[in-house]
Amino acid sequence: MSEITISGRTKVKSFYAAFTKAYPYLYPSLRYPDGKAVDAESTIANARSKSVTGAYSATGEADLSVRGNLKVESFEKRFQESFSIKCIVHFKKGGKWVVAGPKHKALTLNEANLKIKEEGGEIIKL
Repeated sequence: MSEITISGRTKVKSFYAAFTKAYPYLYPSLRYPDGKAVDAESTIANARSKSVTGAYSATGEADLSVRGNLKVESFEKRFQESFSIKCIVHFKKGGKWVVAGPKHKALTLNEANLKIKEEGGEIIKL
């Protein structure tokens, strides 16, 4: 089981690459409170500062470890709690982006990845 460790120094694009390497059918879209996508070139800490107040301040955890046995909904919640950035898991099917719904969010990351593959989901290519 692969583990991804995320910290404030992690670049958003590096996080996306590590996540899609571990779970090739899932994509963790990071969003500001206004719904706009976080710049892939920024660090998690820089994105957090824009998301909260414009000034960086420490959050609950310095690092977040993600493993395949973590439920999708728990991953999204922990990411928000740790970095104050909304993380929404998506997948691609038929060339369109789909937000993971309740049936996928109740699964672990490993289970959701496999289920989406079985349902005809597409491998995420960055």
